[in-house]
Amino acid sequence: MNLQRLKRLYPSLIKLPKNREDINPDYRWYQFENTIIGIDNKELTERDRILLGTFLPAYQIQLPVQTSKEKEWEIRIQEKNNQNLGKEGRYRFIFFQIEKGQVDLDTFKQILQEFFYGDLSILWNNGNKGFIIEDRKNYLEEDLAYHHLADTLMSELYVKTTFFIGPYLENDSDLEDYIQQITQMAEMSFRKMDTAVIDYTQVYPSFLIETLSSKEQQQLSQWILKEFTTDQEALDTIQMFIECNLNVSETAKKLYIHRNSLQYRLDKFHESTGIDIKQFDKAFTVYLAILANMHNFHT
Repeated sequence: MNLQRLKRLYPSLIKLPKNREDINPDYRWYQFENTIIGIDNKELTERDRILLGTFLPAYQIQLPVQTSKEKEWEIRIQEKNNQNLGKEGRYRFIFFQIEKGQVDLDTFKQILQEFFYGDLSILWNNGNKGFIIEDRKNYLEEDLAYHHLADTLMSELYVKTTFFIGPYLENDSDLEDYIQQITQMAEMSFRKMDTAVIDYTQVYPSFLIETLSSKEQQQLSQWILKEFTTDQEALDTIQMFIECNLNVSETAKKLYIHRNSLQYRLDKFHESTGIDIKQFDKAFTVYLAILANMHNFHT
């Protein structure tokens, strides 16, 4: 069974809308591989429902009732108020994704609430994605991190939850664009990074690489890395060196090699390319080139 064949059988078939206000209550929803699909009940006979239910898990759209504060956030997003809120009014959105299977969303929220001061606000995109909103009245308890939340959700609900932490805002004027970009960056990151918590600062370099054309990515990779584009050991060494803040001792320790061996690899790259990656600006360019090279390799 494939999606195109189902579409021919049931022309009303659609994917789950991101905005819950667009979710049609007259549709029956199913989980098809990694996609949530809906089919108009008018197209389904009782026999169709039985057959589809045999092959596809049902997906119930039962989002929690919004609190008054969550409704206020919905209005703020729509109004796009251009007002400087200052540090006292700053806030940030944390995008999250619940993977593999369904979970009771009220229970999910209750568990999260245990980690927060103040009443937790969540804006749901659908049954497995949404935003946690942090502000000065609603924030994580001291010394806790989203890694703790991910571990707790896995141990208590047996679901894998991934969090993407957005930057703080002090103005609502760009809030709608902010949400769209955070969603785009998060979904890109979740596909490429196998970690429970991702900060926006970690993925901006990759996000920038995505904006380049294939030709520009290839040029960046070849011009900077030269013959090292296919030397995976060298690239792994250089990437680790940059991620260790250009610290030779720490890099050698993480790679389980002697400092002299590491220095030899760095010197070899310098001699071949003319680029001294011990200088921050050049190291950053090399890092972008490695990302571009990785992107070309996987496409």
